[in-house]
Amino acid sequence: MFEQLYFEGGPKDFRQFGLEHITIVGPHYLGSDVPNADQVEKALQKPRTGNHLVIDIESWPLEGDGQALSISKYQQTISALKKADPSVRVGLYSVLPVRDYWRANGRNGEDGFSEWQKANTRLAAGIVPYVDDLYPSLYAFYGDKDAWIVYAEANLKEARRISAGKPVYCFLWPQFHKTFAFLPGDYWYAQLDTCRKFADGIVIWGTITGEAVYSPEKWDENAEWWQATLRFLRDLGKIP
Repeated sequence: MFEQLYFEGGPKDFRQFGLEHITIVGPHYLGSDVPNADQVEKALQKPRTGNHLVIDIESWPLEGDGQALSISKYQQTISALKKADPSVRVGLYSVLPVRDYWRANGRNGEDGFSEWQKANTRLAAGIVPYVDDLYPSLYAFYGDKDAWIVYAEANLKEARRISAGKPVYCFLWPQFHKTFAFLPGDYWYAQLDTCRKFADGIVIWGTITGEAVYSPEKWDENAEWWQATLRFLRDLGKIP
């Protein structure tokens, strides 16, 4: 269980709840293209509690004409980080597989599902040998819990298919992707439990307000999502 959680007035250290902080680096550290040596060093200097490092670059196209160039850029970026620090475990946020709601849950038919798998197969052939872990993103776009479970299971099974046996850690966010409203407790617990069944671990990310992307929400100890998280952690035996 990992977290990258920031709240106004919230806990500074979630290890007391059995959650290990995970470090994420994006264009602010790495730039918008293949990073140079200074950018690599800046990224590796970001504090880490362990050796996991997640690269979050979402502007490089994962399908279509730009896919081959993106694969090359990811290869070069990962290689540069691992050359500078061979101990670091590197993975890519929301790349393997391509995050997809409608094709994954079958709404676009067999052809849509097949095209999604083909794109993932091409990405995996070029990138999986370079990464240590896979980090599919499974954020909630809609309020239908059962439909989310279908979507999540399909994405996690696809991650397993292309992983070459490497660990799969799913990203979850306790807010809806567009409205930023916090998920109801039962919906959030279902997300955690689905990932427990189909992934090797979970990364809980957040939070942001609707007013400013990088403005954290105020901490609420009694929020449904947090109480559901505590129940889940107790069920896992991580806290009493």
